[in-house]
Amino acid sequence: MSCCYTNDQSNSICENLFPPENSFLENGCLTGNCLNDCDPGKLYNPALQMNGSGSGIMPFFKYMACANIPSIASYANQSALSPNITKSIQNFILLNTTENILRDVTSAVTDCISSTCRSSRDSTFCYTGYCSPVNLLRNNTSPNLDAINTCLSVLCNNTVKALPWADADVIGIGLGFLGFAIYQYRRGEPEKSSKRGKRYKSWIYLLLEFHKTQCFFSATLMIASLNYGIYIDDMLVAFLLIPLATNSVLPVVFAYLLLLYYRQSSTGITLLTISVYALSTLVYWSLYWRFSPLGGSIGAFDIYQNFRYKLSALPACGGYSGLSVCPNIYTSQGLFNAGDASRRIKFLTPLIWSYSTFILFALLAYQLYRWRSKRQNTDPPVWYWAFWFTTIVFLAAIAMQLNVLSISIELNMIDPGGWTFGQIVAVTVWIPPLLEYIYREMTRSWW
Repeated sequence: MSCCYTNDQSNSICENLFPPENSFLENGCLTGNCLNDCDPGKLYNPALQMNGSGSGIMPFFKYMACANIPSIASYANQSALSPNITKSIQNFILLNTTENILRDVTSAVTDCISSTCRSSRDSTFCYTGYCSPVNLLRNNTSPNLDAINTCLSVLCNNTVKALPWADADVIGIGLGFLGFAIYQYRRGEPEKSSKRGKRYKSWIYLLLEFHKTQCFFSATLMIASLNYGIYIDDMLVAFLLIPLATNSVLPVVFAYLLLLYYRQSSTGITLLTISVYALSTLVYWSLYWRFSPLGGSIGAFDIYQNFRYKLSALPACGGYSGLSVCPNIYTSQGLFNAGDASRRIKFLTPLIWSYSTFILFALLAYQLYRWRSKRQNTDPPVWYWAFWFTTIVFLAAIAMQLNVLSISIELNMIDPGGWTFGQIVAVTVWIPPLLEYIYREMTRSWW
């Protein structure tokens, strides 16, 4: 945007910026009251872009108007504007605007983009030289427009660097059951009941403890997810929680299959498995029914925009994203393939959930058959072959689940090396059963 200076208000630039009608203030101040429209909650609201129906230009116009209002109002208070410019702005800016109002507007246009830079995954590229408050302010009641232009240029042209990391506290929980599948193949046919030794009992004990740990942790995670905004159209929440919801179904059902095969599925374990499955199913379908139509009605770029705005939303921006004032920019498919990620969630996760559900209900029916027929020690030969066939298909489902879980890394949502409180808890929750297993092994070897 070209500048109009007070020492030459009759040039063509000033005439284009402040015509009698259709000035940049008119395009940016939707209600006619620019000072009111410069509240962060209104200035950075990207509602149209987030549902795929906006071009991205309106927040840019609003921000451009608000960034210039403090300087224009200050000059108007000093009667330093020409009659033509005064007439052009009189419907949008009140004369004799107080310093408190100008300070609020200045804060709205500078605090947000400065906070956006400071919270980005690599603030060194933007904060010190461009987007710090010292650089963005000319004084308390007026922003430095040149610095704002430079800061926005840096932020808007570094699409991934400008984004913060997503909350990755619970990404990847439960993948230890893949090891159970591999171990199960290496074991071959289980030993007969009369020949079961210490190693077999230790394996069963470890499997049982891991299943209970997974169930308790997954149940806690799903209860927390119900309070995580899953009933609104939010691509960030969908990309984070849908894979975790299926990850709380597939490993739990697979472990229950192994426990049933080894005759360790007590009534308590069965009820615990059903409870976790029910919670995970509720979270999954609550998210999927909102994600599916959204993922099919808007394009890959709009999916990216929705995700981008949710990920970078900050209180300093009224709960919205400071990046919403950037003009729409081209996003490389190799850098951020949001369309492919949404298709994988849309088509793979229903397969994972459906197969797990079918197997769980089949296992429950067979368990009920065992209890009613009181056949606790014998199984028909077909049960052996059905178990191995089901396990093979579970391996394919686990591969699909790993593919879905990898979305968070592919979309640059999480920092693999930046562990936080929740990630540490997600790993250390498995340590107690492992330590107890090691202790049992050592005591059996020594005594």
